[in-house]
Amino acid sequence: MNVAIASIGHNRPPGPLEAGYDTMRALSDWMGECPVIENEDHAREAKKLLDRAKGSQAEIESERVEKVTPLNDEIDALNAHYKAVHNKDPKKPGQLDRVANELKARLSTFLAAEEARRLAEAEAKRIEAERAAQEAHAAIEREREAIENARAGELGVDVTQVVVEADKLVSEAKKAGRVAARADRDTKVKIGGGWGKSAALRTTETLILVSYGRAITAIGPNDKIRDAILSAARDYRREHGRLPDGVEAETTRKL
Repeated sequence: MNVAIASIGHNRPPGPLEAGYDTMRALSDWMGECPVIENEDHAREAKKLLDRAKGSQAEIESERVEKVTPLNDEIDALNAHYKAVHNKDPKKPGQLDRVANELKARLSTFLAAEEARRLAEAEAKRIEAERAAQEAHAAIEREREAIENARAGELGVDVTQVVVEADKLVSEAKKAGRVAARADRDTKVKIGGGWGKSAALRTTETLILVSYGRAITAIGPNDKIRDAILSAARDYRREHGRLPDGVEAETTRKL
């Protein structure tokens, strides 16, 4: 006859999770047999099952907290250790972040000043190119008139001179145009060096709320706006003891 030898601890009680599954099945089986609570006896049975579920939930949460608290403490300690030097959250910069931000601000100041200088230079080159283009256009017009006058028999017209002058001014205008275009392309300042990308100013957008009322009216009903207003209304009630105009409270009775 074979005799099964039980291992030590085989009869230990179920843990909170196993008990939770048992409780879940018990509640499900009871609701399957009693889909509608029709009398006080049913209500009492339901109350006992609900208390059992609440107790099971409390045990599960207690065991979870007991197990994760040391891990969370270790994670918090590690995060604090590293984030004291570098923190990705820009609102809580670490020591390295604050120093780097200062250097970044100084570099941004230089880039902005250099960009302003180049923009002014590009504008001056543009004006010079426009002036050269106007002079070239006037020279071409003088060339055309001189040739027409010579063909008409006018004496003393030096066609060669006006043609040479026109060609010279057109060449100068083209050169000035190329210089202006190059200056315009170079208005964006980039600083290379190191192993990262070139440093350059970039355009960022910051939204500014000019009118709460107009913005809300334009956007219309919106879950995010509603939730934000209701959250602000609760803060308002804690401070003033009442809800603000436009917000009401309704109560319901439930377990």
